[in-house]
Amino acid sequence: MEQVMILDPAEADASTWLALRQAHRTQEFSDHVFVVEGDKPAIDGLGALPGIKTPAQLDPAETARLSPTEKLSIRAWSERKRAPEKVRPGDGLSWGHESCQAP
Repeated sequence: MEQVMILDPAEADASTWLALRQAHRTQEFSDHVFVVEGDKPAIDGLGALPGIKTPAQLDPAETARLSPTEKLSIRAWSERKRAPEKVRPGDGLSWGHESCQAP
């Protein structure tokens, strides 16, 4: 499971910083907006720490403080998660495989 997390350093405490050092970050949009990967309990636990929020938890004032790049990155990540899975003939096969059909 992956989740975008937004860090407010002013609200984070020692337990937040310790958990962030141990979290597996898969993408970083800025110093305080990033994607973490883990099982649901780990993601939920991280999201419950002081200074950490998900995009859905942000109020309008907090959203307004994000940079244009951060807002765009969060929107793009969210859209990627909502996009239907495309099925393509030969997806994942080498072009030299007998079942692969070149475009």
